[in-house]
Amino acid sequence: MTSGYYGSSKNSHPHGGTPETILIRLRELHEISDFDPCPNNPTFDGLSIDWPKGKPIFVNPPYTRGQISKWVKKCYDFYLQGYQIIMLIPSYTDTKYFHDYIYKIADIEFLKGRLQFKGYTQKASFPSMLVYYGVEIK
Repeated sequence: MTSGYYGSSKNSHPHGGTPETILIRLRELHEISDFDPCPNNPTFDGLSIDWPKGKPIFVNPPYTRGQISKWVKKCYDFYLQGYQIIMLIPSYTDTKYFHDYIYKIADIEFLKGRLQFKGYTQKASFPSMLVYYGVEIK
C-alpha cells in the first residue's frame, strides 16, 4: 500500500506510503484485502476498474487537489453496492465531498497527532482520519 500523501520527499518518492502502524492495525482488526486500488504506479487507474468483493478494501488515495473527492465518491458508490471499505484521508471536514459522501453516512475515526508517511522525514502538515464504509470501528 504505497498510495497517499503526494509531495516531495527526501527520497524523491512521488507520494508517500501508508504508515506501517496503520496497515498492521487494519490487517489485524479487519483482515483487509491485499488488493490496492491506488498503488504507486502511474499506469494503474483504480478509479476506472471494479474492485474485488469479500474482504474490506483499504484505500489511501492520492492527496493531490481534486483527486481525493473522486476516490471518496468511488468508495461511497461501492459501499452502496455492498463493498466494505476503509479509507485513509486528510480530515478536511469542510469539504463538499465530506458532507456529501462521508458525514452521517460512514463511521469516522479521527487519528490523534499527525502521521508520518513512508518516504518522508517529517510528519504531515494536516490531520488524518479513517473512514469506514460498512466496517465496524474496532
